[in-house]
Amino acid sequence: MKTRFKTATFLLASLALFACKDKADIYANPPANLVEQIEAYYPLSIKYVKKHEQIALSQGVPLRPQYLKIARDIGIQNPEKIRVLYVDKMPLPENESLRFQMQRLGLDSPYFTGTAFGYGIWIANRAKGDKLLLAHELIHVKQAEDLGIEAFTKKYLLQLAVFGYGEAPIELEAYNNAPNYL
Repeated sequence: MKTRFKTATFLLASLALFACKDKADIYANPPANLVEQIEAYYPLSIKYVKKHEQIALSQGVPLRPQYLKIARDIGIQNPEKIRVLYVDKMPLPENESLRFQMQRLGLDSPYFTGTAFGYGIWIANRAKGDKLLLAHELIHVKQAEDLGIEAFTKKYLLQLAVFGYGEAPIELEAYNNAPNYL
């Protein structure tokens, strides 16, 4: 019985490792049809991202001192630019096609309580005060600051398409590192 369990565990671990390697290979050399698909909805995506960044920047609140410290510790160059907008409902695109793509990629979950659009962070009111969530979103601000909002958005879309939300390297970096800043 123990041998079967060990064998099954080994096989599952091997499959997971190979699946990750296959996904990494696909990400490194994405098929033309996947690139075309992302390129097709990229203009709508970047328009959506920039619009929601501007909404957060104009309507949001500056980071409180404790969060400014976290932002600086993360390495954000311009933490004073960041604004957090607390909302009852997280944004989804008005454009039906883009909304469908977001839903397909799993970005409409009821657990979706925070998102970063450049220097604009949106947080669901029910998650207000969640330091771990804000640290996670601040890591995304840093990623976007490093790459530029356009390159970050394109990279994020490709990672979601290849890995899925739960395994996207951009998300794993934020999930794995956010606790270090609390």
